[in-house]
Amino acid sequence: MHYESDSEPARFLQGDDEAVAQIGRWISQVLATARFRAIRPHWPDLHQEVQGRLIESFRQGRYDPARELRVYVQGIARFTAFKAMGRWSTRERGTVEVTEDGAGLPAAGSGEQELIACELARRALEFSSKECGDLIRAYFLEERTYGEIAQDKGHPIGTVKSKLFRCLEKIHKDLGA
Repeated sequence: MHYESDSEPARFLQGDDEAVAQIGRWISQVLATARFRAIRPHWPDLHQEVQGRLIESFRQGRYDPARELRVYVQGIARFTAFKAMGRWSTRERGTVEVTEDGAGLPAAGSGEQELIACELARRALEFSSKECGDLIRAYFLEERTYGEIAQDKGHPIGTVKSKLFRCLEKIHKDLGA
């Protein structure tokens, strides 16, 4: 996807100091929340990982300029931080056996951070319709691409992107986050 040259994603990809700083502030707002306190020692690495995911996402055209960029950036930051919580807490505590429940999420008892992340995911899936739940599982838990999901559902990629975004917006509103 081609972004307008004066758009935030294009400026971020070009290394514009102002755009990089703004996106960095949005990422920091997420990482500085109490829910991610346990991974503070890893914030520099995590911040870099989020920026890397954003660059990849922008280059692949995943961001729809009709949507609010701050929400998109912070969503990627939250997702990346939740994944990192499990990865780094497991590395620091040793191997933790993780089994899956019926929703495809790690079962309770697999570590404090994993339990918190999984409980948030369960609550989000609880608030969602079947269609939204399927999209969320496919994109976030199975880590499938928009193209793969679109092919399975028989929808255009843009439809999958917009449906997933609307689902996430509704869950965000319902959970009062």
